[in-house]
Order: sequence, then structure tokens, then C-alpha cells
Amino acid sequence: MDDINQYYKILELEPGASLEEVKEAYRDLAFVWHPDRFVHNTRLQARATIRLKEINEAYHKLRHFLNNSQNQVISPKPTPHRPPPPPNPYTPPQSPQRPRNSYTNHGQQVYTQTSTRQPNSTTFCIPWGSLISTFIFYTMTAWVLVASQAPTWTWAVVEGVAWMGMTVLAIEGSSSQRCWALAMLGAGGGAGWIAGNYVGGIATAWAWTIVGCSLGIIAGTEPKAKTVAAVVTIDGVIALIGFLAGQGAENIFVVVVGSIIWSASGFVFGTIVDAAITSKTGTGVSGMLGFVLGAWVGAWSAAWNSTRSKNVAIALVSAGPNIIIGCWVAIGIVAGVISQMLAGEKLIEYLNGFFTFVILVIISGFGLSFGWWLSINIINN
Repeated sequence: MDDINQYYKILELEPGASLEEVKEAYRDLAFVWHPDRFVHNTRLQARATIRLKEINEAYHKLRHFLNNSQNQVISPKPTPHRPPPPPNPYTPPQSPQRPRNSYTNHGQQVYTQTSTRQPNSTTFCIPWGSLISTFIFYTMTAWVLVASQAPTWTWAVVEGVAWMGMTVLAIEGSSSQRCWALAMLGAGGGAGWIAGNYVGGIATAWAWTIVGCSLGIIAGTEPKAKTVAAVVTIDGVIALIGFLAGQGAENIFVVVVGSIIWSASGFVFGTIVDAAITSKTGTGVSGMLGFVLGAWVGAWSAAWNSTRSKNVAIALVSAGPNIIIGCWVAIGIVAGVISQMLAGEKLIEYLNGFFTFVILVIISGFGLSFGWWLSINIINN
């Protein structure tokens, strides 16, 4: 029993708290002490890792204990009921009672954190909106793949991305920043490969896969604004280079040089604007925008001149339908994974990783199957 009380103490609960209170406390503390929140401080991240391990152990032990116990609330020993004494009119008013979790340090009263959670009636709530969205987006993706007569490997990429997100969520046991980053990395990479293959073949597919993976990681984490600007700038140039390489363009090196020169010029101009507008502290917004837009303008202008405007225009026009198909598939993959992760976040609060995985597999599988069946029947008819 001492171990059980210690587990309650780790979760900042009083002995005898209900299973619902234990789950709520676990979710709150797991969020507060998750190591991903301290990536910029190794000392705090190491401390958070140890703390989260203790929280996980306490939660699993208490959940097992309460599930196997007939009485989920440990009642204290009954004490004889005594009526309160009548108030004494001559007794002076007393100061508010000191909290139990407090101590005195050199004459100063110090308070420590206490649990203020109240019993609640948390019930299982099915995330119908996210599950329906998952079904719809996978149905749309399958429809486009069948209508465009996509090769078999395209289906394998879509299913692999879907399974990757569900597997990561099931293994983690709860939603976290790392979980989202891995899921979005797979979604972005798969979407980039399919879209690039439709637009310009293998060369474009490899370039757009790199772009999709980096954008997916950015979308699944909380980076700084300057990091986002740098990634978006580089990804824009890589996407253009991949497109031109897929169309057989030459002198791609000129595109890189043009983007570097123009990005430097745009950054300098934006920095001057920042200094002129903000007298004390500059936010650097103009500098970042100048960096991004300068790199894109430089890359496009260099591509236009080096590959000749006619060739670029022909490449864009010829790739138009394929760009639309590739974008639709990419949108369906990314949106499906996001809806899938949102549904998994809610389900895994009440179910374990296995059942969450099974439910998401069924929904995504039904969506792909229904989209395939629907498009086959409509095309044949």
C-alpha cells in the first residue's frame, strides 16, 4: 500500500483518487514534463526525461491497481462522528488555515504545489469529426489514383504513409511533438514523391521528396521564425530546380547562383527597412521576407533566362494536368494523415495503442477501398 500511495504522490494526487482523476493527472503532467518541450536546454531535458519516466510508471501501476480492485477509491478508516462544539463568542477570529503542503524556512512560510483536481465524470467520446474526415480524404486519394491510372507503387506509398503515422502514435502511447513530427515527415515525403513523379519524373520526385520531408518536420514541430524562413526559402529553390531538372533543363547551376545573390540582396534591403521602421527593437520581419522573396525571384529569373522563356512556358503547360493530379494526391495524403492523427490523439486518451491502431487502420482502409470501388464503378459505367 505504501507503493500505491507513493504513486499517487508522484501524480500529485491524494490517496484514494479515482481512475478518472489518475488519467487526467497523467495527461496534464505528461504534457508539462515532456522532454520535447526542453529541446533548447539539455539540463532541463534530462530532468524532464527522468520525471516523465516516473510519471509513466506511476500511471501504469495505478491504472492496473484500480482496474483490478473492486473498490476504486481507498476509503480511510472511519472515525466516530462528533458534533462540532458550539462557537465561543469570546474567541478571537483565527487566521486562515495553512495548507498541509507547506513548511517554514527561516521564519518565512513557503508553499508547495498541491493537487486541486476535483472528481469529474469524464466519459469516452468518439472523435466522429476526425474519423469521418480521415475516411473522406483517403477516399478522395484513392479516387484520384484510380482515375489517373497511377502505378501500383503509388498505392504502396499512400498506405505506407498511413501506417507510419498510426504506428508512431501507437508506439508513443500518447500524442507528442515528436509523434507529430514523424507522422508529418512521412506524409510530406510521400506527398512530395508522388507529386514530383507526376510532374517531372524521378528527378523531380527526389527533389520534392526532400522538400516534403523538411516541410513536414516544420509543420510537426514549433521552430523559430528564422528557421521557418530559411527552410521555406531553400525548399522553394529546390522545388524549382527539381522541376527544371525533370523537364530536361540545362544550366541549373545558374539558378542556384541567382537565388543566392537575390536572397542576399533581399535580406539586406529588408534589414534596412526594419532598422528604419523600428527605432528600438527590430523584429526582423522585413529581413526574413526579403530573404525569402529575393531567393525565389532570383531563382525564377535565372531559370527564365538560362532555359529560355519558351522552354519554361512549354514545360509548365505540358505539366499542367499532371501538376493538378499530383497536388490532389499530395493534399489527400497530408490531410488524411492530419485527420488520422487528430482522431488518434483523442482515442489514445481512453484506449491503448493497439486498439487505437486497429480503429485507424479500419477507417483508412475502408476509405481507400471505398474510393477504389466508387471510381471503378463510375469509370466502367
